[in-house]
Amino acid sequence: MNSYFSQEFLTTSSKNISDEISKNSFFYREKILNEDTITKIMSETELFDLKFNSLEVSSVHDYDGYYMSNGLAKSRTLFNLLTSNEIINISKQYLGKEFRLKCHRVYSVGSGIKNPWHTDDKKYGKKNDKVKGLVFIIYLNDVFDGEFQAVKGSHLFSRDFQYPNFDTHLVREYKDSMVSFKMPKGSIVIFDNKTIHRAKPYFNFFWRRKSLFFQIDNEIEDGEKILVKTEFLKNLSYNQTMLLGMGMPSNMPHEPSKTGINTINFKMILNLQVQIFKAVFFRTFHLLKFLFNDKFKRFIQKLYKKKVKVNTK
Repeated sequence: MNSYFSQEFLTTSSKNISDEISKNSFFYREKILNEDTITKIMSETELFDLKFNSLEVSSVHDYDGYYMSNGLAKSRTLFNLLTSNEIINISKQYLGKEFRLKCHRVYSVGSGIKNPWHTDDKKYGKKNDKVKGLVFIIYLNDVFDGEFQAVKGSHLFSRDFQYPNFDTHLVREYKDSMVSFKMPKGSIVIFDNKTIHRAKPYFNFFWRRKSLFFQIDNEIEDGEKILVKTEFLKNLSYNQTMLLGMGMPSNMPHEPSKTGINTINFKMILNLQVQIFKAVFFRTFHLLKFLFNDKFKRFIQKLYKKKVKVNTK
């Protein structure tokens, strides 16, 4: 399998990456993915192409965010990247011999979204600090505003708090340890799931942040449901099979879990109204065709032919 990663990332050992995360809570590098790989991921996942009443796999809209949580059913590039030896080796080095893809999503969020400071050591919304995990974020466009932020070293003490979400004033106490990751397209941040972090709020209505997020935990008994295009499943190794949770329960809900017609924005609502108007027209036409059976149609045709003959005399 040809690697999608830069030479610098490939020559960084999984042990060095693991050691850096253990020490600082995170590891990061700029431009580990090239432009072509990012373009393929965005094109193949069709993030902004929402489909209503369709059997096709589609993204969802959650207020001002677009989320594709079934990208492995659409994108060979994404499948190859997530199941690559590089990702598996990093996971094995940090998590041990057992690990599983808990969730993944290609997403884009707009201006004004407020993401609370939080940790990702949770299950069904509740804190679960017994599970060790790694979170990977790859920027799919340049992010110099609304960037990922993390509290350095926080994976070592966040378990002392009862809940996974943190008030902003509490995190301000660690402002000297706060790191902002303003980086170009294709850059990566890998962090321990107990790290206190957030996406910084930003206000620019002419720009959207686009990222790839996936989490790998050492708990293999549960995870989000994964839809996979079967043509991707060729000669899988044991580690790839384990990563994908083959044969294991998958009962965790996809995130965001509360999407519906009420979470689409005004632009989508307007577009949906236009589509509904068209649907009413075509449905009415279809119904009229159904009501006008063949016998009735022939009767109308005979009347029409008689009228034509009379007019030509």
